[in-house]
Amino acid sequence: MFREYYDNDGKVMTREEVQQLPPEKLSKKSGLPLKIIPDYESLYDAVAEMMIEVILSKKGDKVTMILPVGPTKQYPVFAGKVKERGVDCKNLWTFNMDEFIDRNGRTIPEDHPMSFKGDMMCNFFSLIPPELRMPIEQMYFPRHDNFDEINDAFDKHAPDGVDLCLASVGPEGHIAFNENPNFGHVEVTEEEFLEDRTRLVLVKTSTVDMDALLAGCGDRQSIPPFAVTIGPHDILKAKRAEIVFFAGRWHRTPLRETLFRKPTMRFPGSLLKIRKAKDGSLTKQNINIWTTPVEAGPVFSKTMA
Repeated sequence: MFREYYDNDGKVMTREEVQQLPPEKLSKKSGLPLKIIPDYESLYDAVAEMMIEVILSKKGDKVTMILPVGPTKQYPVFAGKVKERGVDCKNLWTFNMDEFIDRNGRTIPEDHPMSFKGDMMCNFFSLIPPELRMPIEQMYFPRHDNFDEINDAFDKHAPDGVDLCLASVGPEGHIAFNENPNFGHVEVTEEEFLEDRTRLVLVKTSTVDMDALLAGCGDRQSIPPFAVTIGPHDILKAKRAEIVFFAGRWHRTPLRETLFRKPTMRFPGSLLKIRKAKDGSLTKQNINIWTTPVEAGPVFSKTMA
């Protein structure tokens, strides 16, 4: 029988044990630093402060970050802290994780309501005072036509991995738009998946449903069918990973799967526990996991009220 769940001592756990483990035992049992923040306002403030600390720790040297659209509420807080404290971001280089692609294979425009670039420009970068903001040339946004440019930028500016990868994990384990790559006639090995870089992907049904519920008022047709995403190769090379679970009770299962599941492309979020060294070897990642009591609760199912 294939065993997928393990505690910090290597002891096999059942899925039921993982789901019912009390929140206060999650960190010790998994061996991973889990920060359960009392409320969402404090969570986003803490994540923004962590981003500030990464910049300050470099003392003016280049800082590189992979950033998601989801979570996003830490970005205005970060911009406010930058303004209040005069934090110089001129040497910050950012890589957006992903972007939606329309049915014709073209990047959706920046003014599209689902545009990740549009969201970042409006609710993050434009909020940083111009005298402290990095130039737009240091903000990388993946598109349908710049795969090689993104990969070359990683190789040039973060050859040993970005300083920080901020991420979350989707319902089927996706990080960025990296889901289990096997479907239909497509067969991908674990080794091949770990080498994947910026590429086009089909947005799978579960992600469409979740995005439609969270962002589209239940309108599945409002969700573009394709996406461009940064691949596991560059995400897992990050020198540190900060993973935020922020989306309510449905995030309980992805949190526990990430904590206890053996690293596997079948649930890519579990791979965030490992780091890919420059020589291709895999080691433990420098990781912190952030959430609130809502997401840290046990997993249960019941009929709708």
